[in-house]
Amino acid sequence: MKSSSTISDLDTNTKSITSKTNNLAPIIQITNLNKWYGNFQVLTNINLTVHKGERIVICGPSGSGKSTLIRCINRLEHHQQGQIIVDNLILNDDLRNINQILRVMRILLFPLYP
Repeated sequence: MKSSSTISDLDTNTKSITSKTNNLAPIIQITNLNKWYGNFQVLTNINLTVHKGERIVICGPSGSGKSTLIRCINRLEHHQQGQIIVDNLILNDDLRNINQILRVMRILLFPLYP
């Protein structure tokens, strides 16, 4: 019986997809992303590259961290370790970049909620 994949398997499951789109610029780059709620680690060393024009699906069982990953990308949640780059902008807590971060979030969110 095959075990179900978790969010931690993202980098191995997407290798065949990203190899076909390496000539496109990455729009989202996640490197060693870690997120905790108290002592409970929700995201563990997530690595993901999404190229411009590429569509991906994040799926997994309940509680595997799918929503938390998306909430970290759109800055509704803060991550404790790792790096998220969206449209060449490092998403961090530096308020000097807040206008750029809000611009990127509008690009990400408006297509989802017309």
